[in-house]
Amino acid sequence: MPRRQRLNRRPATRRWLPAAVATLVVLPAVSGCAGPVTVVSAPDGTSDACADVIALLPAELAGAARRETNGGAGTAAWGDPAILLRCGEEVVLRSTQPCVTVPGDSEEVDWVVLASDGSGSIVRTFGRDPSVEVEVPAAYGPAPLSVLPALGEAVSAVPATVVCTG
Repeated sequence: MPRRQRLNRRPATRRWLPAAVATLVVLPAVSGCAGPVTVVSAPDGTSDACADVIALLPAELAGAARRETNGGAGTAAWGDPAILLRCGEEVVLRSTQPCVTVPGDSEEVDWVVLASDGSGSIVRTFGRDPSVEVEVPAAYGPAPLSVLPALGEAVSAVPATVVCTG
């Protein structure tokens, strides 16, 4: 009588378990779970005023969730591509660049448009020491006006000493 060959059959749960575990390990790595954003800290980013600004920042900006940063104190980021914020930049008291006044929840905030092109905009608060700089990728709409009103409350933690004229 010929000997029967044993088939290597595992119970159903043992067949799919290794694949399921591998999927759970790999899925977060490829599903857009982004790591911290690198934002270079500003010279006065460790100031108490910047700590106040950072504490008041919204969890969401222009529909994008806040992300972790690895650039040090006074930094924040939202979304992908990342909107970047640095508190502690040099104060702007005079500028030949355009200055816009943006209504916020608690008060108006003046911003100087340092750069604006097809890739996005860079703006910095005007007349506040320390100053807050924000880089807004073009993906968030024309000019940075799509995000600045939501930053008004936080930025207002630094009192304005000068306002835009004209």
